[in-house]
Amino acid sequence: MKTTHQSNQNKAVSPSKRRLITAFGVAGWLLRGILSIFTAVFIFLAAAGLIVYAAVRPELNKCREIAYDKLAQMDRSDFSMLSDTVIYDKDGRQIGLINAGHYQYVDINHISMNLQNGYIAQEDRRFKSHGGVDWIATFRAGLALIKHGGHVTQGGSTITQQVIKNTYLTQERTFTRKIVEILLAPELEKKYSKADIMEFYCNTNFYGHQCYGVEAASLYYFGKHAQDLEPEEAAVLIGISNSPSAYDPVSHPDASKEKRNDVLKSMYEMGYLSDEDYEKAVSAPLKIVQQETEGTDENYQSSYAIHCAALELMKLNGFEFQYTFADKEDYEAYTQRYTAAYSEQSDRIRAGGFQIYTSLDSDLQTRLQNQIDTSLSGFTELQENGKFALQGAGVIVDNRTNYVTAIVGGRGTDDPFNRAYLSARQPGSTIKPLIDYGPAFDTGEYYPSRTVNDHKWKDGPSNSGGRYFGNVTVREALNRSLNTVAWQVLEDIGIDYGLNYLGEMQFQKLTYVDNDVPSLSIGGFTNGLRVVDMAKGYSTLANGGVYNDRTCIVKIVHEHDGELTKDMKPSAKQVYRSDSAFMLTDVLKGTFTTSYGTGRGLGLENNMPAAGKTGTTNSSKDTWFCGYTRYYTTAVWVGYDIPRNMPGIYGATYAGKIWKNVMDEIHQGLEPLDWEQPDTVERRTDKNNGIEDYFSTTAQFRAEQSLHEKEQAALAEKLNTEINAFCTKEIASVEDTYTIKDQYSSITSQLPLLDDGELRAELLDKTEKRYDYFNGIIAQMGDEIKRYEDLKAAEAKKAQEEAAQAAQEQRLKEEAATKKNAFLLALEAVENLKYQQEDAETLVNDAIDKLSLIAGDEEESSLSARLQTAISRISTLPTAEEWKAEQAKMSEEEAQKEQRAQLEVQSHQEQLRSTLNQERFKWNNMEYYGPGGRGDYE
Repeated sequence: MKTTHQSNQNKAVSPSKRRLITAFGVAGWLLRGILSIFTAVFIFLAAAGLIVYAAVRPELNKCREIAYDKLAQMDRSDFSMLSDTVIYDKDGRQIGLINAGHYQYVDINHISMNLQNGYIAQEDRRFKSHGGVDWIATFRAGLALIKHGGHVTQGGSTITQQVIKNTYLTQERTFTRKIVEILLAPELEKKYSKADIMEFYCNTNFYGHQCYGVEAASLYYFGKHAQDLEPEEAAVLIGISNSPSAYDPVSHPDASKEKRNDVLKSMYEMGYLSDEDYEKAVSAPLKIVQQETEGTDENYQSSYAIHCAALELMKLNGFEFQYTFADKEDYEAYTQRYTAAYSEQSDRIRAGGFQIYTSLDSDLQTRLQNQIDTSLSGFTELQENGKFALQGAGVIVDNRTNYVTAIVGGRGTDDPFNRAYLSARQPGSTIKPLIDYGPAFDTGEYYPSRTVNDHKWKDGPSNSGGRYFGNVTVREALNRSLNTVAWQVLEDIGIDYGLNYLGEMQFQKLTYVDNDVPSLSIGGFTNGLRVVDMAKGYSTLANGGVYNDRTCIVKIVHEHDGELTKDMKPSAKQVYRSDSAFMLTDVLKGTFTTSYGTGRGLGLENNMPAAGKTGTTNSSKDTWFCGYTRYYTTAVWVGYDIPRNMPGIYGATYAGKIWKNVMDEIHQGLEPLDWEQPDTVERRTDKNNGIEDYFSTTAQFRAEQSLHEKEQAALAEKLNTEINAFCTKEIASVEDTYTIKDQYSSITSQLPLLDDGELRAELLDKTEKRYDYFNGIIAQMGDEIKRYEDLKAAEAKKAQEEAAQAAQEQRLKEEAATKKNAFLLALEAVENLKYQQEDAETLVNDAIDKLSLIAGDEEESSLSARLQTAISRISTLPTAEEWKAEQAKMSEEEAQKEQRAQLEVQSHQEQLRSTLNQERFKWNNMEYYGPGGRGDYE
């Protein structure tokens, strides 16, 4: 029934209605199918998106971090390149320039609208309307990215993004850089206006030929300012900035012109050019001016200024300078740090943006240069590189300000190599006041009148000329420049003690190899020394021993950071005592004034007080003169770049004459000023040699202190040696344990004598630790030590018994000898009787009584016989009266004999007087002189 009913219903539906129902059914089916497909695609895309997101998420997070960091540090000055570094002399005149592209920043009002419109038409047509990112261009670039398998092939960057790229990012086309651009661009547009961004863009583009920014490019290519650019000129610059090498109008004029016209077409399409202007522009010839601007100008003044500026910047950055070194490792580590820091600051200066104001005096520079050139003009030999073979260098320091005011690095001004600070040469005897005598005077042990023996010894130095003068005063030794005395002085005060003075005055070029080298006393340095350092060293003496670290830098200004040195303060310190500097200066005056002074004849005009020192190395390979007044210090070096012999040339010849001539010039019109005698200096007679000279009133105290310091240094060295031996010793026998204890006792008894508490504690700790180690070993040797001690005790007991027995024997032997001597004395008294004395019987009885004292003696029999003989002899002796009569008779005979001798002498004298009288008579009658008499021989 149900089937029949349904069939009846179907029959009741019209055909058209059935077609409609069928159509809706098909549509519904299709819709369901499409929805299913879209659902599947959506799910697929969502899954793919999640997979892609998961893959790129780390990179995206990295991009966000980069973008945040850039945004946090963003500043308007970031969009300006650096201008050339310029160096000025003391009067504000430019003396040097470092070409950093001759960059000049120009604001938007001074940039031609032709250039602005050209960039918009060619680079970013929606620049004025987008928010920093052109999503249409970005989508187009994204399609190209997919098409080329993930490789970036086209930009899509807006001008805003390019500003970010030029300023903060690299030029490399990477996904990361692009994302960062996209993240930063909207933020940049929030912070700055469109006009600002266009201004930044035009000022940060590179246009080839060292032209950074549109102003430098406009001046170089067209000889006009950026605000005056014509459409065709602006189009050329736009093309260059797109690819400076490909569209360089100098090297590739055709490609540049083609690119220019392409830019002009874009401007025309955007409506920035009328038909007439467009036709005029594309038909205009390519005219390039290439207006050359001043290049890098480095001379002796500017190169030294850049060097000193780099040192000042290092100092501002907290770099710790070092001048003396403990060992090779210390030296090499410092050299590596210094080179890296110096290169960084030097490169920074040369990159531009600095104005360096100096103390350099161009007038003094010219005078010093002229004197060096004129004095050495007779030497015309050239090196292979075209430079003069014989060279000279000099430095002038103003002692009133402590600034370097002139620095000449060679003959002429065309040689860029500045020997005054880049080169190091052996200083010869000019180093003696700085490393030998100045430090020696400071100890108080040396003074001008102290006597030192000048003599030659094996392996010691020789004096110039091979002469030695025995005992000489320090004053004479320095004026004669005696090498042997300088050598003795430095060895006495300590080589490193003297070397440290050079370190205190920031002498460069010193090395660890110079440590403990006695030849430093006469200028034998490993690398040599710089002229500028010698000038600063002598300037220290001129200023009462005070060293000031001023170079030539007065002020350093950076165009972004302002004056960098506004808080810079010179560091001044007392290197030499003021009394030492005064006495040494007085001695160095003798270089000019004494008859044996090595610089006699070089004194200054107008009686200007001056002090100085010559210097000549072996075979005259390097010659020097360093000297000073109250006003200026000048150091001069003359020699060959490749050292060689200069026979007949000494420090007093060319170097000395250059010094005198330039010092006379720069002192014209200045009042002669002498140095003031410090309160701690007095003039008195040296009690040791009677010579009157200057003395320091504190010298004795300092000498005692110096002696104490030497004793302390010797004690410290001795203890270090003993402790090192103690700490390296090992116990190999019981005897070693006793040695260990003795050494420990010796060390610990000496340690309290050390003044240096820190060193004392360090050495004690080292000793105690090693002794604890030994005690651990000794504790394990108890049985062995006990046996050893028992053996030693037995040996000692035996030795003591043997000694007691030997002593007993010696006492018996001495007692027998004493008894024998007593008998011998009694025996000799009997044997010495001359006549029958009244006490003869007593003497005989005494001898007989003492005969028992020699009982048992090996000579007992013979001595007894002697006594018997002596007793028997008594009876043969005369009586007392007979002996006296015999003595009287002998006395009379002796008197007669003496009388006869006297008569014979008198007779002989009478005969001699007679003979002389006869000779005198003959003389007076001229019997011996012939016809002329005595007058012929007067």
